[in-house]
Amino acid sequence: WPWLKAPGHSVDHTRPLAGERASASRVSRAAALSAAMAISRTCARFALRRSPVELGNSIFTGSAQRSIGPKQAFGYGEVAPKGAPGFESVQLKPPETFTDTVKYISKGMATIPTKKEIVEAIGYPGQKHSAGGISTVGRIYYGPGRYDYGRPPMPAGWFANWFYGFWEFGHIMFVADRWIAMRYLRHFLGTAVCFFPMWLQMQWNMKAWDEFKKTHAQ
Repeated sequence: WPWLKAPGHSVDHTRPLAGERASASRVSRAAALSAAMAISRTCARFALRRSPVELGNSIFTGSAQRSIGPKQAFGYGEVAPKGAPGFESVQLKPPETFTDTVKYISKGMATIPTKKEIVEAIGYPGQKHSAGGISTVGRIYYGPGRYDYGRPPMPAGWFANWFYGFWEFGHIMFVADRWIAMRYLRHFLGTAVCFFPMWLQMQWNMKAWDEFKKTHAQ
């Protein structure tokens, strides 16, 4: 205490006392702890928010899609290029004549997949998807000329109308959006590639056991 100082000794009023130093230390520790808690709560709060990838690539920004009007498609490249699947006049509705059926199969199922279909089917890091209910995939091609642009035209005959749902499933999976079927095929092929070495080793092991049983008494 200042009054307990010996005579002739000066008191340095600029230095904090022991109690003040302890109080300041506690305040600094509390401030650091509060800041750390605030940061952790911020991370938890932002985890519930939508956080899109902030990249300058045209795949993520959509600048590669240079079509006019609303872009109801995703992926790299044009959304309605010439020669894209699903834009032919015979692909607007179920074919009802022999000529339309031949054109439908030759121009829809027998054509080589485009580069965009192959790239989107294989996938890549940061690939955009749609907010689907069962499957989070959407259209990579869309625009005037597709059967689902606006109100879909209906066939004239009863038979085609009755089986329209079955036709539409095949039309989506193998004509208009066949890249989705290619994505499913990717899983089957990947599983087969990983399973074949184990199956082959199992066959070798069974053969080795048969040889062992023939040469060694039980």
